Amino acid sequence: MLAFVLALSMLLMACGSGGAGSSESPGNETATPGADQPEGKQEQTLSGTITVWLHPYVSEEKKNDMKAVFDGVISQYNSKYPDVKVKLEEIPWKNREQKILTAIAAGNGPDVFYQLPDQIPQFASKDVLEPLGPYMDDNQMDDFTPGALAAGTYLDTLYALPILQEAQLMFYNADIIKEIGEDPSALPQTWDEFNVWAEKAVAKGYYARDFNGGSACCNATLYPILWQQGGDVIDGNGEIVINNEAGVRTFQMIKDMYDKGWIPKDSISNQDQSAEFLSGKMLSVWGSGLTQTVLKEEKFNYAAGPPLKGAEQASFGTVGMFAVPKNSKNKQAAVEFIKVLTNTEAQKKFNKLANYIPTRKSASSIYEGDKDMIIFLTVTPYTRPGVMSLVARTIMPKIQAELAAMLEGGKAPQEAADAAAKAIQDDMNKS
Repeated sequence: MLAFVLALSMLLMACGSGGAGSSESPGNETATPGADQPEGKQEQTLSGTITVWLHPYVSEEKKNDMKAVFDGVISQYNSKYPDVKVKLEEIPWKNREQKILTAIAAGNGPDVFYQLPDQIPQFASKDVLEPLGPYMDDNQMDDFTPGALAAGTYLDTLYALPILQEAQLMFYNADIIKEIGEDPSALPQTWDEFNVWAEKAVAKGYYARDFNGGSACCNATLYPILWQQGGDVIDGNGEIVINNEAGVRTFQMIKDMYDKGWIPKDSISNQDQSAEFLSGKMLSVWGSGLTQTVLKEEKFNYAAGPPLKGAEQASFGTVGMFAVPKNSKNKQAAVEFIKVLTNTEAQKKFNKLANYIPTRKSASSIYEGDKDMIIFLTVTPYTRPGVMSLVARTIMPKIQAELAAMLEGGKAPQEAADAAAKAIQDDMNKS
């Protein structure tokens, strides 16, 4: 079960069924002349129709509750723009990216749609997204967490407003902590501290942590460790840096964990090692809020701690955002809608129901008193959405292959990092 949950958390596809539904608000069907111009260049008299494509963000049992959340957003929006008709259409997660691109290219796509971080460069490079910066003067942008805004930004241009974010932490087996003579209320903060615990756990026959080297690579495996060591895959200037000093040190760390037996031997190809953790064979796992939900359901005796600090402190967490296509016939109305959809009130209701973290700091009060969720909130300021590049998705299996070659003994860490860098460059040359 945890394997299923972890997979969903990384893809940000909340449990639920596919299918489609719609909800409409009353309004005028005629588009307002000039309604596609940025705010400040026209009067705020909007009309016409906007179509919003959503996805099943919650389980079937919560579907009506989520509909009520979106109906409330429409009501708030129409209190200011009563002449705009809002059509909500739910589309399945499967094949959604191709469906969106095809519809936009044909000129019959939505006016608002949902994006994930690694899709922003792809869509922006195709020039299909409306830049949002000119519309944002009144939107309290400093209330958003920096990492969430970064997820919707490509080449210094904002293309999407975030509604939800995820963060990942270290989860520990509290019983093993006590067995090795440590305190579950004083968890490791740094890699040096964790290494001491790891040695003790391995000496007693446990694994120190998980490393899902199969298809889970790389957002929840290599990348967080790489960032924590002060490294990156591609830097802000578009330069490949995975094989610099920090990168090679990270590859060496992973090899050392494997050679010492800190991670299971099947870490080369395993897509999920939660069974070892749940069966009491592993000190810690790297996981998300959905991991925590399952641990609570299983009544597992766990302790949640922060991402480990090396040269830096960093975590991975995807971000869910809403964007407007450049060829929308009612861009101004669409942008004003996503402002309401991502405001404090809407984020509180959406994220409380969907069990995600708000991207507005003013909405974080929904988790007051929940000590576990508060940990996630403290992590979001240094949470990263992954690699923001046109090749973000295509390079992952190639990096994974080089890690596997290293763990199998076929390549030294420097050789594996260099080979990964070459594979990334090859993909960039093709893009």
